[in-house]
Amino acid sequence: MTRVERFELTAIFEPVEEGWVQATIAEIPGVITAGRSMDEAKALLPDALREYLLALGASQPEPEEGPAAERVPLSVRVDV
Repeated sequence: MTRVERFELTAIFEPVEEGWVQATIAEIPGVITAGRSMDEAKALLPDALREYLLALGASQPEPEEGPAAERVPLSVRVDV
C-alpha cells in the first residue's frame, strides 16, 4: 500500500521590478523564482524547489553509512 505524505511549506510572493512577481519558500531560503504574474510564479515554484534539491544533492559528498543502513527510494510531492 502506497502512502502519500504532503509537506506544508510557506510561499512568499513579492512584486519586483517591471511588474514581475518573485516567489520564494520561507522554510528554504535558497529556492527562488519569478513570473510575470503571481499565478505564473506559483506555477514555477515546484520546479525551482526540485532544481534546488537536485543542486544541493549534487554538491554534497555521499554520507557514510553503517552496516545496517538501508537505502530506499523516496518520492516527495509538492502541491502548490
